[in-house]
Amino acid sequence: MPKGWVVVKAVDAIYFLPTGIVDYSGTKDYYSTGSIQNNRFIPEGKFSYVDKPSRANRIAELGDVFQARMKDTDKGVLIDKNLKGQLFSTGFIQVRPFSDTFNNKLLYYLAKSDFFLNQKNRLATGSTQEALTDSKVGEIEIPLPPLSEQHRIVAKLDALMEKVECNKQRLDKIPTLLKRFRQSVLAAGVSGNLVESLSEWKEVELNSLLEKGGIFDGPFGSNLKTVDYVDKGVRVIRLENIEHLFFIHEKQTFITEEKYKSLKRHTVGEGDIIFSSFISEEIRACILPKLKTKAIAKADCFCIRPDIKKVDKKFLLLTLVSRNSFDQIALNIHGATRPRINTTQLKKLILSIPVLSEQKEIILRVEQLFAFADKVETRYTKAKTMSDKLPQSILAKAFRGELVPQNPEDEPASVLLERIKKEKVKYKENKRTTRIRQKK
Repeated sequence: MPKGWVVVKAVDAIYFLPTGIVDYSGTKDYYSTGSIQNNRFIPEGKFSYVDKPSRANRIAELGDVFQARMKDTDKGVLIDKNLKGQLFSTGFIQVRPFSDTFNNKLLYYLAKSDFFLNQKNRLATGSTQEALTDSKVGEIEIPLPPLSEQHRIVAKLDALMEKVECNKQRLDKIPTLLKRFRQSVLAAGVSGNLVESLSEWKEVELNSLLEKGGIFDGPFGSNLKTVDYVDKGVRVIRLENIEHLFFIHEKQTFITEEKYKSLKRHTVGEGDIIFSSFISEEIRACILPKLKTKAIAKADCFCIRPDIKKVDKKFLLLTLVSRNSFDQIALNIHGATRPRINTTQLKKLILSIPVLSEQKEIILRVEQLFAFADKVETRYTKAKTMSDKLPQSILAKAFRGELVPQNPEDEPASVLLERIKKEKVKYKENKRTTRIRQKK
């Protein structure tokens, strides 16, 4: 620790508000750890004295700091305004500085730092859900800087965290911008606006662009059940594998070779377009890549097999997931809880198609622009990873004494400890007097 700092157990530096009985009379707002959104409390509900929740037995004062007891959970909050009639779950650790010895905001930053959270996780106990008890929380070691330096650290942290948040908000806009960019590229490609069109585009039904029997669904109902799945064998392509323009490899399901023999007509292979029958905000379809095993499509995973003499499979995929196709399909959706279409409806989808040579030129241009978007997305991912780590890096510097310069003229933290000891004596005496009054 820097000169003038001390490291003490939390029980020796701050108040810990134990669970206790409070006055429930009147209507109260109830807050639990689930009530926290963006470092602020959102009330969960109202409770009267009659139906008081057994776990809502804490009341906060201005400047109190709350942190969740549960292991691996950061729900740190500073009470920065006067509250009236609020009740808080005992799922929180509730702490309060001893008068003017610990800056409330610095205590809040400490409760949200890995310096504190890692100790909380180590000391947490419990069989079903590990959490920090009132007795264990006092064992956490905390750094205590001189009071003047505390105020300087808080001012610096506030300024830096504001910048971090601004950068985060800017970064958070990038995925939406990239999505809109890809949608614009896709729309331009399938409408003929991405390259100079040299041929007449024809409007045709999807079915006319497919091989004979080139669209089919997977096996329904008892033909394929969950109990049929095994650890290895023939791959089953499920809805979980289909995304907008890409295939998800990680989620793998298999059936035995024997089961496959009865479902052979549902076989799919490399180059087939797999189309999700469930339609929500966008169409989910992708080209099936080369797999290590044979595969079948499950129910609601349509296989679309294009006639490559009439249409390029990549161009057909772009057209199928376009907004124009979505708007047509939306008119035929059925099902209240899980809106979907069937293969009969899909066959009749009207598509606008240029000659093959122009299709390939459009695909080339679309892939170039998508590759550019992918590079931007990769840079965004790296930047976001760094941005997510930045708050803890800043807090680590703060509690190592590296964020602001030390001032040799500051009153050392050892003097604060002496004041805290005196105040603790008064605190214990007041509690004893209060208990005596309650007994009378």
